[in-house]
Amino acid sequence: MKIETKRLTITEFTMDMAEAVHKESLDEDNRRFVPDEVFETVEEAAETVEFLMGVYENGNGPLVYPVTLKDGTYIGYVQAVPFDDGTWEIGYHIGKNYTKQGYATEAVNAFLPVIMKQIGITEMTGICLAENLSSVKVMERCGFAKLYEGIGNYQGEQREICRFVYYLSPKDIVVKFFEDGYTNQNYDFVMTCVAENYIDHSPASARSNADAVGILKIVAHQFSNLTVKVLNVFAEGGMVATRVLYDGIHSGTCMGIPTTGKHITFEALENFKVEKGKITESWGYWPDKEIEQKLKSE
Repeated sequence: MKIETKRLTITEFTMDMAEAVHKESLDEDNRRFVPDEVFETVEEAAETVEFLMGVYENGNGPLVYPVTLKDGTYIGYVQAVPFDDGTWEIGYHIGKNYTKQGYATEAVNAFLPVIMKQIGITEMTGICLAENLSSVKVMERCGFAKLYEGIGNYQGEQREICRFVYYLSPKDIVVKFFEDGYTNQNYDFVMTCVAENYIDHSPASARSNADAVGILKIVAHQFSNLTVKVLNVFAEGGMVATRVLYDGIHSGTCMGIPTTGKHITFEALENFKVEKGKITESWGYWPDKEIEQKLKSE
């Protein structure tokens, strides 16, 4: 991973960062709010850095990425941490010498859409101590919505906490739905991004996320080597309008027409309603007449 912002770079850990990780972990805020992320020695930091580098390969653990200034100076990290129930939590820390300059907000804003698409999720949890006003402000500035403030579990203790949630933008969700649902055939993501009570107002008439996956599998059978490109996308609130190009090989019966092996392309207009990180409704029609003519043409 490598994300560039105006002032920062978010990249992957290397062993030569261990000393900087050790030094930046020792500040007062880290000891107060995340004591388990304090590394008293360079050796402790190096052991953790080595572990985190391994996670990039095997995916079994928190996804943690260093934040550096443009000159390569390490100033902190951003992370996505998985829970046992399949949800994920955002985490971040900027060293005391670099706080109050907007670096945390800049890093989290850039990191969220990238890591969420990489993981294949549409919502991210954020939890911090209520007294950690700096973290509360970062969450709010990055578009998180507060769900709860009160007593809750924080690192094994009952503390006064704030719990937030962030949703991937409706536009990003719809674009990834086309990429993963059609081109990549990643049906797990479709089950995640489409609501259980989803309503498809097209002739396909899906009535659940499982129905949506079933339709995608039928399309994959009808058209092999299928790629779907979103040519135009417009969003207002939770409504998303798209113009989409389909490109594939006719490899299964479609509209009653047996396999022809023909390469076919066509455009479709499809609209979606997205609520709280889930596609809840859609309206779309394929150009059936055009598709039929292309498949029957000599």
